[in-house]
Amino acid sequence: MLRKLCFPFCGMLFLLLILSGCMENGRQYGRNPDITNYGSPQDTTDSERAYQTQQLSGPVTHNNKKLEYNQFLSNQLNALNGVNTAIVMTTDQNAYVAVMMDRSATGTKGTTLETNNQGTVKGFYNDNAPFDDNMSSNDLNNGYNNYETAVHHDMLSHRFKQTIAEKIRSLQPNLMDVYISANREFLNKMNNYAQESWKGNSLMPLLTDFNQTVERVFGTAQVLPER
Repeated sequence: MLRKLCFPFCGMLFLLLILSGCMENGRQYGRNPDITNYGSPQDTTDSERAYQTQQLSGPVTHNNKKLEYNQFLSNQLNALNGVNTAIVMTTDQNAYVAVMMDRSATGTKGTTLETNNQGTVKGFYNDNAPFDDNMSSNDLNNGYNNYETAVHHDMLSHRFKQTIAEKIRSLQPNLMDVYISANREFLNKMNNYAQESWKGNSLMPLLTDFNQTVERVFGTAQVLPER
């Protein structure tokens, strides 16, 4: 009896293995995304862009009337693969995100590295200044012995920014737009703003400086959609 059942059972097992292999090879990444590789293949039917959407239709102005550090949204983004640190500022209409990337995911940006970690293998903090391990308290990242940044927001991959923007919009759907950058100067400045908020200080006195900063980082001109 066991001998009679052996062939049907083995045949069914072989068929299941073949089908599972075919499904994996034909996996539609857009529908079942690999959250540890933002540069992996994906469907051609991507959802509409969720970040810097207003700049797709024309010029914008960053004339924000309100400014707050959003601890909740920052914590939610910190939990995403590829994100080491996220600092989220919310205004009366937009969210502005400063991120620093780690190696918990790939494809977050191109292969060009901005952070010099060569000193770590030599026992130095700063490879260019081996006898100086000081870093300003105002800096979250000074380019040495740290996680990765990107000088321009266009260097971040579409899927990485899309994941961040969709997360924010799902948690705070009243926001009009989302702007995301890993620029080191922007990251450090947003970190200083967050420190002021942690001290219990209002960020409203910094609003003019903030608006000028985000205009410089993200621009105001119309942009072409990323492919």
